[in-house]
Amino acid sequence: MAEEKKFDFGKEARKQWIVFVGVFFMCFSAMGLGSNAFGLFTVPVTEALNMPRATYSLFETVSKIVGMITAAGFSIYYKKVGAKGAVLTAGIAYAIQYLLVGSAKSLPLILVGGFFCGIGYTFAAQLTVFAVIPPWFKKGAGTATSILSASNTLGTTVWTYFVTKWIAGQGYQKAMYICAGIIIVMCVISFFLVESSPDDPLRSGTGDDKKEEVKKGAMMPQDFLKTPMQFILIAIYFIVAGTAHPITANIPAFANAKGFAAATGAAAYALCYAVMTPAKIGVGIVKDRFGAKVAVPIVFGFYILAILWVMLPVPESMYTAIGVFHGIGGTMSQLLVAYIVMDTYGKYYNPGALGICLVLFNVGRAIGMPAIHLGYDRTGSYTATMYIWLALAILTLSLAMLVLHMGKKWQVQHEKELAARGITEE
Repeated sequence: MAEEKKFDFGKEARKQWIVFVGVFFMCFSAMGLGSNAFGLFTVPVTEALNMPRATYSLFETVSKIVGMITAAGFSIYYKKVGAKGAVLTAGIAYAIQYLLVGSAKSLPLILVGGFFCGIGYTFAAQLTVFAVIPPWFKKGAGTATSILSASNTLGTTVWTYFVTKWIAGQGYQKAMYICAGIIIVMCVISFFLVESSPDDPLRSGTGDDKKEEVKKGAMMPQDFLKTPMQFILIAIYFIVAGTAHPITANIPAFANAKGFAAATGAAAYALCYAVMTPAKIGVGIVKDRFGAKVAVPIVFGFYILAILWVMLPVPESMYTAIGVFHGIGGTMSQLLVAYIVMDTYGKYYNPGALGICLVLFNVGRAIGMPAIHLGYDRTGSYTATMYIWLALAILTLSLAMLVLHMGKKWQVQHEKELAARGITEE
């Protein structure tokens, strides 16, 4: 078996670090500016077009539907275009989104912008990172991907500052055109820096490459659906998307429901994102050092604490602790679930398994945001809803530990089956 590359900050300019920097440019710009900072334009766009925000929210609906479709077909597309095509697709899609919405005078063009947003999100969020990086870094994939995920948050912070100034000084339309230009430039830089690893199971290649994939027993997307673990992983993604993301977004709303000052909720929300950046890196290091089987209980433990902080009669002076708890616990929806998939399949992992899961991830996000408010609308409290969230957290934790155990046994059995068929890793 070939020696695995290690996560090593050596002095020499190694190819894997050039690729890492290239992907960083994409995450920092396409996700930080193309996705996360885009919400800053909601108010100026709807006011300028005299459009109800509920109508404008159809942009998100279109985006999520397209995201589901592109996530399902990611492996096929990536196999044709490789790492370079993936990062360029992310940049172009988000740039077109900004250009269309910036020039829109009515809803139809905004919805077309939502179409490209769905493509951009698929390629700029988890899928490209977890397609390009693991084959380059092997044992260091957790740390590398966690730093890149943290760069999304860093990019959001940086770009929020600038976008706010651009909107105020030049209007939202010019601000959007500036954003489009920045995304294109940074993703073109990314295009020249990244390339698929020779060990990438999804790389586009020649007939010889495909024979080599068969020789190594590489898994293809359809193969994952033949394993019982894949359906558990899909369930985990669905539940996490529908529960963890709404917790993050509604930390200020929970404070308001408890009768706390708006400043308390805002402080807890800001603390959550401040903690989440280093927490992502920490979770990646734990994953690399001890595996997902150790990272999962730690992250879920903090997530459950955040749920309890919403349920229990916590004093206002202690409420901001939810920002610390969910700053760590909230990393599950962006990182931990991907690490569970990676460790379930081990050396047979490829992002095709992740793409299948992300189809239901988008569905979960769409359902979770309105669902978390149903109990509050009836009772004026989130307590009853949090009992359901707590039960789902315990269920998901149990499923995660189960699928990791199943995956370990499956890897041993799969290796035996490959050996019996004369397929080796030489």
